[in-house]
Amino acid sequence: MIDRSELALQLTDAVSAAYTVIQRAGDRAFRAFGLSHRAHAALTAVDRGGGDGARPKEIAESLGVSRAAATTFVQRLEAKGLVETTPDLEDDRGVRVTLTRRGLEVLLRVGQLERRLGARAIEGMPATTISRAVHALEEFKRRLDAKQISVVH
Repeated sequence: MIDRSELALQLTDAVSAAYTVIQRAGDRAFRAFGLSHRAHAALTAVDRGGGDGARPKEIAESLGVSRAAATTFVQRLEAKGLVETTPDLEDDRGVRVTLTRRGLEVLLRVGQLERRLGARAIEGMPATTISRAVHALEEFKRRLDAKQISVVH
């Protein structure tokens, strides 16, 4: 019988390896549109802002970067014609970032590529296997979120 700590390591390694493969495949899809993984994440953060757009601070929080780094991402996306900035009507000093028509199109097309990749990856797998895997991963995430892991020196 396999030790539970060994099973935990195997599960963590399998999740990490799958995530790495997903990121690589996603990166190839993003590059097809001239985007990095981070640029795609920034576009997604802008999209979450809705019709009014997102503030640079919200984009920074979504990306887990400083406001200055988020501003750099926004400037690069703006230079590519994917987003535009307009004055924030609620804050005289601030701006709102919105997707341009081209930015929305690119975001939708990349999403389609990601879905097709996911669909191809599970071709031939029984639905029950997929369902069990989804349930197990959701439970694993829930348990990880609930645990306080501290580093012992």
